Amino acid sequence: MFRKSYNRAILGVRVETVTPLLIRAGDVGLDPTAADLSCVRTRHAVHGRTVYIPGSSLKGVIRSAAEASVRGETFGEARGACNPLDHKNECNAHTNSEQVATARIHKDQCLACRLFGSLASKGRAAVRDLFPWLERGDEAARPGGTNHQLANQVEQRHGVAIDRILGSVKHGPFDQELVPAGVSFWGEIALENYQVWQLGLLVRALDEISEGFAQLGSSKSRGLGFARATVISIVHEQPLRAGERPAGVGELVSDEERSAYGLLPEPELQLPAIMGEPRGLSRRFAIDDPPAIELWIEAARRALGGLS
Repeated sequence: MFRKSYNRAILGVRVETVTPLLIRAGDVGLDPTAADLSCVRTRHAVHGRTVYIPGSSLKGVIRSAAEASVRGETFGEARGACNPLDHKNECNAHTNSEQVATARIHKDQCLACRLFGSLASKGRAAVRDLFPWLERGDEAARPGGTNHQLANQVEQRHGVAIDRILGSVKHGPFDQELVPAGVSFWGEIALENYQVWQLGLLVRALDEISEGFAQLGSSKSRGLGFARATVISIVHEQPLRAGERPAGVGELVSDEERSAYGLLPEPELQLPAIMGEPRGLSRRFAIDDPPAIELWIEAARRALGGLS
């Protein structure tokens, strides 16, 4: 499915902290003044050292939320979600075997692994790092703006671990370094050769975050990590030969490929009809107007709901 480009999309995403956030750094170094539990940071070549949300951290939460929403369900011949602890399940069955056709491997994947990948197959979605600025945003959101500064004005919170049997202090006191509530991070999620229901499953997982059922980072049981995730832009591209209307990959492949790869049924004209702009051999559809974005999101939700 990756030997040929059928369609692709970039979703611009904003994550706003509702409660403080702690995504822990793996190593605090030799600084004796550093907090016991420090926020993860990176060094941007232009904007300096900053807190951020690693793409891997957000992807893990998104995948867990998506798997929970479809686990135990069956969609045609495809399972909703496999057992991630079972490395010998059907999604990973071909990792140590002889050469197997990629179509067969894809057909054996559950819905979650088709979107996020498995040991045997590359996923459709890639989540990029999120930073506390937006290059083309308003003045407060730009690099060096108010949001950037507030995100890096971390707060200190002191805590202890209580022994549940004795009721006394088991560990601590210790310091936690927290990104404050009310700041935003911006990033992107890339999709390649995707079906519309896969966009719907991704949106469903973002809804789980915004509704508080899935949280980010550490100390979630202590009230941290509640955030709101919003899609703020969508850019969809497909070859000129695919026509003037945006479509999922299920509409763009041949009947033979659709059957071989086990693609789920994808009714025609699922995505809203908008004007695209020819760009070389491709046609680009750029959506940054909130009502238009909502139309795409609702179409994706309908495609996901239509699987059952």
